Amino acid sequence: MFLYIFREIFHIFLISLLVFTIVLLMDKILKLIEWIVSRGASITLILKLLLYISPSFLVFTIPMALIVAILLSFGRLSSDNEVTAFKASGVSLYQLYVPVGVFSVGAYIVSALIVFYGLPWGNRGVYDVFFQMAQSKATLEIQERVFNDAFDGLVLYVDKVPVYGEKLEGILIYDEREKGRYDTIFAREGFVANNPNTQEVMLKLLKGDIHRSEPNHNLYQKIQFETYDLKLELASAMKAFSGKKLKDKETSIENMKARIATMRQKGLDTSSEEMQIHKRYAVPFVCLIFGLMGVPLGIQSRRSGRSNGFVFSLLIILAYYVSLTGAEIFVADHTLPPWLAGWLPNFMFGALAVYLMIKAGRESPFKPLMWLNAGFDFVQEKWRGLLGDA
Repeated sequence: MFLYIFREIFHIFLISLLVFTIVLLMDKILKLIEWIVSRGASITLILKLLLYISPSFLVFTIPMALIVAILLSFGRLSSDNEVTAFKASGVSLYQLYVPVGVFSVGAYIVSALIVFYGLPWGNRGVYDVFFQMAQSKATLEIQERVFNDAFDGLVLYVDKVPVYGEKLEGILIYDEREKGRYDTIFAREGFVANNPNTQEVMLKLLKGDIHRSEPNHNLYQKIQFETYDLKLELASAMKAFSGKKLKDKETSIENMKARIATMRQKGLDTSSEEMQIHKRYAVPFVCLIFGLMGVPLGIQSRRSGRSNGFVFSLLIILAYYVSLTGAEIFVADHTLPPWLAGWLPNFMFGALAVYLMIKAGRESPFKPLMWLNAGFDFVQEKWRGLLGDA
């Protein structure tokens, strides 16, 4: 019985994990394809980049795949009357929890390892791949005959960007990174170079002029150069790919705590940072809660166990992450303390899971679930009627 249920959950879990991860990666994959076609980035680097960014998605897709697998598995067992057969042979409801509990604990351990070790490893790897792309002349966000603002404090215009060429041609740069000083740089040509030791990306300019202005001091200078090295900051370029600055995500919990201590010394509000720490502990823990919740929801008798189970799982996933977002709003408004906001969705869903488990142990139906089942069945019958008439 144990292995039978475990295998049933495992197969659906793998399929669900793959589907959810691909869906979340889809917009990144399209961006990567663009880099392959237009920038000449190697497929090897692209595959490495996909590997490094996968932990940031697996943190969320593992709990999602878990609840889908449990609901679909027990929905199928219930609709085929196998749960009834288990009970008739002396297997109690709590014995059915054993394979689910083992699987949920395994999912929790993997999720926790990803949060504490996978995310920092993956995001550091993303930095390494970006530097390798720059070194291989992929040139990141530099586009031909476009004013590029992907680099912090710089606006860059390049007349010609050869895909496999050694040099950029016709370069115009507006540099305002140093407060009170503005440099307008013209260069005939240049190329991107990477220092593997310092992991700095430099734009080496050849044969040009620097027009330097300092309005506060009424100063203007024109400087001619044969060679000039300009350091490029990649934070904005990475933000365009990842949706947020990777430096904020790659920080370990220890470094986050150190940053909170520094912010407190400066008198700054640390509520948001504190909640992020609690979220890192709380999100993997939801695997255990989904394991408790999935069994009583899945064994509810219904004619279309798989379809209804899939819809229920999506509703649960949506409700959990909406509550997590709502908790962040409460922290921003200082309505809730950070620790409570970080764990509040787990408390709510954990209480619901225990209640559902008690109801299922007493074989007492959960009326809201019965109403939802009836609603889904009504919609399905109407939809089939419309298709039949058509």
